[in-house]
Parts: sequence; C-alpha cells; structure tokens
Amino acid sequence: MRVPVHPNDLLRHRGLKKLAKELQKQWCGPSPLTHTSALELLAQGLGYSDYQDLAASATEQMPADTLPSQSAVTQALMLSIKAAMTPSDWFSSDQVAMTQMVESLRFRALSAFKVPSSAFQPPRHGEPSIGSDMPVLRDRMAKSAQQLSSQLLTDEELESLSRAITATESLRDQALMSCMMAGLRTGEYLGAIPSDFSNGHGHYLFISRGPKKARVTLPHKYWILISRFITSANLTENALLFQSKRSPDISMSPLALRKLCEAWAHEAGIDPAKVSPLTIRMSVRWNAAMQVASVDNSLPSVAEQMGHLPVLMTTRYLDGTLESKRSE
Repeated sequence: MRVPVHPNDLLRHRGLKKLAKELQKQWCGPSPLTHTSALELLAQGLGYSDYQDLAASATEQMPADTLPSQSAVTQALMLSIKAAMTPSDWFSSDQVAMTQMVESLRFRALSAFKVPSSAFQPPRHGEPSIGSDMPVLRDRMAKSAQQLSSQLLTDEELESLSRAITATESLRDQALMSCMMAGLRTGEYLGAIPSDFSNGHGHYLFISRGPKKARVTLPHKYWILISRFITSANLTENALLFQSKRSPDISMSPLALRKLCEAWAHEAGIDPAKVSPLTIRMSVRWNAAMQVASVDNSLPSVAEQMGHLPVLMTTRYLDGTLESKRSE
C-alpha cells in the first residue's frame, strides 16, 4: 500500500506538513513528538519506509483506481506509532486516546484524498442544481443504494439484530447497540464516561471534536437503554462505560467490539461480514435519508438524516462505496 503524494503536499503549511503539525499538536504519547518524527510516522503510515523515501517518490500523477482507503492509512499509521514506541511506553499510553487522535487527522489535506473541486462547483446558468432538483438527488441515491446494498443492513436486518441483542439480556450490549443506532462514532462512545452525558432539558452526549466539545442529541429510546446500563453497572461519574476485560481503566478495544458485532450477527442469522459498528451506524443513517428523500423536497433534510454538516458533504456519499467512507 502506497498513497501517492503530490509535490505540493511537501510545501510548507500544505498537505503532509499540515498533517504533521496536526499530529504533533494532538500527540498524546508518553513523550513530546517533534515535527521531524511526525513526518516520519506519517510517511510510514502512507506506505513509505521513511520521509526521504516519500519525498523522492512524490509525483504529479494521481492514479484514482489504486488509491488505498483512508481507513487503511489510519490503521497503518497506528502500526507505525506502535512500532516507534517501546513496549512499556505503548502499554502505558492511553490507546483509546491515541486511536481517536489518529482517526481525527484530516487526511483530506493530501492531494490524493481531495475531492475534485468540480464536484462542489455551483451549476452553470440553466443547469439543474442538486440542492433544488430532488429528482436528480433521488436518482443518485438510488444508484448508490444499488452499490451499497451488499454492504449495508436493511431495516429488517437492523431489527433482527436488535431483537437478538435484547434476547441476550445484556444491558451493556443493548447500550452499545443504542450508541451505534444513535449515530455515534466508535471513538465517541468507547471513550465515554457517565459525566459526558446530560439529562437536563434533553438527552445529550458531550464529545471532543478537535479542540472543542460538541453536543450530540440522543433519541429518548436509545438514551433509556444507555441510562439503564449506567445505573445497573453502578458506574461512577468518571468510569468508562464500556470497559476492557483486562482492566476497568481501559476501554473495550475496537477489535473486541468488532468480534462482539460478529457474535450478534450469528445470533441474528446475518452474514457477520456485514455487521460492524460502522455498517450499523451507516445503515441507520442511509435508511433514514432514503425515507426522507422519498417524501421531502429539501436537500438539507436529507443531509440532516445522514448526519452531514455542511450539506455539501451529502453529495460525497452518493458517489462511492462504503470502503471510501470508513474514515468519516
């Protein structure tokens, strides 16, 4: 795996240099990270032996058909970080925070991952706008639905999955499923603690997105199950909701969560390859957006159901497969 790098990505305050500063600023390792070390780690994550190898391989040609997914890059970067640290430093570090840090990196700063500007250009005079021409949007959603049908779960499969989890009588599993169905990302709920939740005038989860805290609204039916689990588990305000079997101070790993999803799939009689935290969240969003698009003539309404802000992000989800969305 090698992500092609454009010479412009090596310029100051551009592409790779911008990513290196972002990684250096958010670094949560046991010791400070230098800018040079950040460049080396990123180069290895992008598939090169080191930064010098990357710089020598920079090219203006951007092959679109062999581009690795951003999720593959985040996984490779995590492996590079782990290899660069001593075993003691790695195991003493906050691995959940490290994962969240890597997943938050904006790889779209690289030329290879940038969406062509033509995709966002306003229509010329006399041409239909996707924002106002809902038949165009519905047609594109229908075509995307055909591409994603083998990867996403139907409403019936999601219902079967929910019934199987309810049958296990595990409040923890029901709370986990509720987080996914509520549209939360893996890093947002695996690192959550009871004090992150608010039950004032609404049900909210306060999460870190970059330097600021964001408020995510939780539907009542999902909040009830999460709240019930917190109460039954007698969790303190600063205890992790979903703890590792090894230690209550470590959250459940993404790998353990993935295996749990596969176990749910077996119980529900669904192909385990289709069931993951991402496919559950994406399926809920997509199915809701399809329903809204069938009756609503407002693109913002569809975008809201898909969890997109700004609205233009919606168009990116209509041209591609689930693999291209794994880093979102």
